[in-house]
Amino acid sequence: MTHIKIGTRPSRLAVRQAEMVAERLTVAGIDASIHRFNSSGDVENTTPLYRAPGTGIFVEEINRRVISGEVDVAVHSAKDLPSDLPDGLQVISVLPRENFNDVLIAGKPLEELPAGSHIGTSSLRRIKELSMVRPDLVAENIRGNIDTRIQKYKDGNYDGIILAEAGITRLGIETEYHRLGTETFMPAANQGIIAVVGMRGSSAFSAVERLKNQETQFAMEMEREAMRRLNLGCSMPAGMICTRSGTVWTLTIRLYSLNTREYRDFASTVRSRQDVDEFTSGIRSRIPPEFGYSRDGVA
Repeated sequence: MTHIKIGTRPSRLAVRQAEMVAERLTVAGIDASIHRFNSSGDVENTTPLYRAPGTGIFVEEINRRVISGEVDVAVHSAKDLPSDLPDGLQVISVLPRENFNDVLIAGKPLEELPAGSHIGTSSLRRIKELSMVRPDLVAENIRGNIDTRIQKYKDGNYDGIILAEAGITRLGIETEYHRLGTETFMPAANQGIIAVVGMRGSSAFSAVERLKNQETQFAMEMEREAMRRLNLGCSMPAGMICTRSGTVWTLTIRLYSLNTREYRDFASTVRSRQDVDEFTSGIRSRIPPEFGYSRDGVA
């Protein structure tokens, strides 16, 4: 295939991520063009993300255009993908993972902010994490792309905002921020990963597959399998990360209570999806009933 049409959202970060894929295709001798489409998450941008109906609000419309053949592939932030994709679609390739940490954009580190400071985030996971380390701060909903959120902070609407470091790095944004360690802010599954989604067996498949970073692909698959097995959507207060030390991969999962200021950490070495399935099966029996997961996750 000599030309690949890439679908993406119109935000500056989404386009930059599509450009990163297009640049790699060009190096491989394949021409690529980028086509922008709004998602429902772009159109309705006031409701907190954890209250948004359904899943995949940032990816569903673009994925439909892949299925229809309007574009050959879609480029997404992997953390926005639901655990199960429509029939025929799959993650063909991923680029090397960027830093997976969250960061606080503020004039002071988190521990030095005055009590009552207002922190912008639309993630229930981040709200829970913030309440654990600084219960005296106020989490407030914030929506919009990275540039919009940063401008809202600069305009004085918030005393700080929490974002993924990967997006700031990819856009080359120069702003004061403070990295939040995973001991207090466990990242969302697949945070920092760019995923290329396409139709299984399509003419674009083999061309795009060659871009795959094997290490990132393994981490993504382990984290996605855990999300699927525990029935966790993007809106659930759960964090996880699969990391490698030498030849050993460890999957760490943190589940926050839906009802109280508590959480549980779980960790296991993994080598395959079967290992993840066995690991997550053991987690189900260890979640306290008061966490409230019986209805919405860890089913």
